[in-house]
Amino acid sequence: MTHVQRSLLGAGLFLSVALLAGRLAGFGREVLLASSLGLSDQADIAIVLLTVPDLLVNLLLSGGIGVALVPALRAATAAQAGALFRQASLVIGAGFSVLGLLFACLPSFWLGLLAPGVTGANQWLDNWMVYVIAVAIPLSALSGVTTAALNAGDRFFVAGCGTLIFNLCVIGALALAMFKADGYLAWLCVGILLGAFLRWVSQWCGLQVGRVQVGEPHPGWLLDRNLARGFMAGLASASLLILVPVALRAGASWLGKGELAAFNYAIKLVELPLGILITTLATVAFPRLSEAHDRQDTEQFDGVLVSALQRSLVLSIAVVMCGWPFIDAVVALLFGAGRVSDEGQMHIAALAQIALLSVPWVGVAGLAAAALNARRQPGLVLRRTIVVMLLFPLLCIPGVWMNDPLLLMWSLPAFHAILALSLVAAVGARSLRPVLGKSCSILTCVLAMAGVVLAGVAVDVFWLKPAGALLIGPVVLWRVLLAGLVFAVAVAAGLYTFRSAKRSGE
Repeated sequence: MTHVQRSLLGAGLFLSVALLAGRLAGFGREVLLASSLGLSDQADIAIVLLTVPDLLVNLLLSGGIGVALVPALRAATAAQAGALFRQASLVIGAGFSVLGLLFACLPSFWLGLLAPGVTGANQWLDNWMVYVIAVAIPLSALSGVTTAALNAGDRFFVAGCGTLIFNLCVIGALALAMFKADGYLAWLCVGILLGAFLRWVSQWCGLQVGRVQVGEPHPGWLLDRNLARGFMAGLASASLLILVPVALRAGASWLGKGELAAFNYAIKLVELPLGILITTLATVAFPRLSEAHDRQDTEQFDGVLVSALQRSLVLSIAVVMCGWPFIDAVVALLFGAGRVSDEGQMHIAALAQIALLSVPWVGVAGLAAAALNARRQPGLVLRRTIVVMLLFPLLCIPGVWMNDPLLLMWSLPAFHAILALSLVAAVGARSLRPVLGKSCSILTCVLAMAGVVLAGVAVDVFWLKPAGALLIGPVVLWRVLLAGLVFAVAVAAGLYTFRSAKRSGE
């Protein structure tokens, strides 16, 4: 393993640990929602309230701020980096303060946009709750700037802990609401505001000992036209991608009461392995790709990209293989103790199985976009994303028209597959030739992982389920533990097979 590969893997591991904690806390948040509200109108409204800051954070973490600021901060001196950080915070904070004001003035418009099929959304909210969410909007935006600064200094763990802080605050508020058995949405709004504030403050404090020194002398205005153009292109392309699940949930709101919540729970189940294992590779690889491009080091650029793509394929295929047969156990374990019925759990599991098929495509698309952004081609990413995004409503129409939730969910993997193929074509064959030339090795790797998964499914069907009454604790817990073991062994087998094929080829 080369130094670049070890560095990429180590940084990805630290980021994965931080994101794992944050995502698990996010799951605790979803479990509390499901156990208290089930699949109901009020659950739909609660998810919409959480969507506002979640949408902004995801948009700014993976969107324009990261695309524009990370390369600029990476190449800047300490004085320039400090000034650029302050200027970006000022501009982004002011812009999203205006957006928060618009949300406070027109809450019905925004709630109707995010959940058009939910009627009477305002009846659940007092005015002060709307104002609280409005204040959380610029705070969430500022945390996007601090995250970009931390990522530019390779401090991925500190940046990744922001999600954990936010979700812990929301969990605490929801727990108080359950204890008091009153004002559930009110406590949720308080938790959202507190989480957004503490996330930003914690990351800002982390910068004091990081690479970006925010107290350096002011060297002049650094937000030039090129930086703004890169920010707008990256922000637009990322916003289109992040709006896909939001639009999908909005479409699901037309299919009946609780469908928005069901789609949300299914998508969150898929986002857990996606955010921890797959998209972290693009986050970690992007600063290194940018640095290699600036030095015109083609060999290192291609090496980082190929290494990340290989690991993304192994991990994502293992996620799909292991998730498909065991997702029902995960759903039962998380939502079985609350107000979600057995029928509702089966419905969430079926939706999640379909959504899982998007995982490999998201990984490939994310790394292809990172490569293009590192080459200072965010406009190309934007154009490709816009073209594919225009197809998304067409993919959703059959499911909404036929009132079929499963058919509607199929539009998610279809969209990501089309986008991934489009971005890969934009990257070009030269950078991807080492991956394309190892199709036999990839096939061997997939077969090795499939053998491990089939053995795990056999243990589940022929031993674990029949012996459920003899086990200590619920059988779904043992099935989830088995799924984790199968996944770990499958990934190890896949990576070992791939390395063996590489050594034999050399």
